[in-house]
Amino acid sequence: MSKPPSVRDVAAAAGVSIASVSRVLNRSGYVSEQARTRVEQAVRDTGYAPNFSAKHLRTGRSKAVGLMVSNMANPFLATFFAATERCLQDAGFSLLVSSTYDDPNREQELLTLFESRRLEGVIAFPAQEGVPRSRNPFALCKLPLVVVDREVDCHGDAVFQDHRTGVRLAVDYLCALGHRRIALFGPSLGIRPGREKLLGYKDALAQRGVELDERLVCMLKSAVDSPEEQMDRMLRLHEPPTALVALGTRILSGALRAARRTGRRVPSDLSVIGIGTENAFALADPALTTLRFNIDQAAQAAAQLMLERLGGTSGPRRSVTVPLDLVLGESCGAPVHRR
Repeated sequence: MSKPPSVRDVAAAAGVSIASVSRVLNRSGYVSEQARTRVEQAVRDTGYAPNFSAKHLRTGRSKAVGLMVSNMANPFLATFFAATERCLQDAGFSLLVSSTYDDPNREQELLTLFESRRLEGVIAFPAQEGVPRSRNPFALCKLPLVVVDREVDCHGDAVFQDHRTGVRLAVDYLCALGHRRIALFGPSLGIRPGREKLLGYKDALAQRGVELDERLVCMLKSAVDSPEEQMDRMLRLHEPPTALVALGTRILSGALRAARRTGRRVPSDLSVIGIGTENAFALADPALTTLRFNIDQAAQAAAQLMLERLGGTSGPRRSVTVPLDLVLGESCGAPVHRR
């Protein structure tokens, strides 16, 4: 018997991204009218029609799990959704996804909605950490819960990415090439990925006997912070960076724009390591050395933890840590003074 069509099948038939299909199905976010029409036609053509209510009436179980992400336009989260859906679908479960846009009020609304719709569990990327249990919607959630890459005081299991070891490996690689002035661009220290990346950066410098210069560290507090301005400031230092480790396409692109304005070239003047997904830097020239997220492995771990809880596994919180891989490209070399 063939598997029922998935959201990936709908996306392929419509010629759009998984994120676009999600926005159409969930009626949230902007999608062009042309794309919306193609998605709706693809849904009809493929027969994709999750019916949570019918399942619940027939079996007494919804056989559905909710996924809460900050924004499905993020390529990492769209890929995570597709991989998680595959795992759950193989076990007979559907996956309902919603974007929170990092709004705590939206998180509370969605958790209430998921409970009222009798979903069986929730996999979530919470917006905040450090929220007291009395005001933490995840601590109050009655459903089985898996939290991804956040340290949240709640009953849920957790999947973490090993940002600390990954960044340590990346910075150590640059140190081995002879770099001592290495810039780090990452997310806010208010969330675990930012804190762990900074710890990995400090670990590598300490192990190599390189003095930490806080002026070479930029942990962006919000999406409106400018990596371009911060890189421009670093390049005006008496001893500017000769290497750069940066998260994601937006942050890395901003930093590189500032470098190019000064005539710096990669890798002859500036060695670069990007942190992101397999396809995030596919068009980079030269081919970018990448600290790569293992999204499929993280999604499989989250789905497995959830399925085990739904299957009756009890006991204390469990956690799984997923490594990042350093994939060498052509964007790193020895600094000028070492040639």
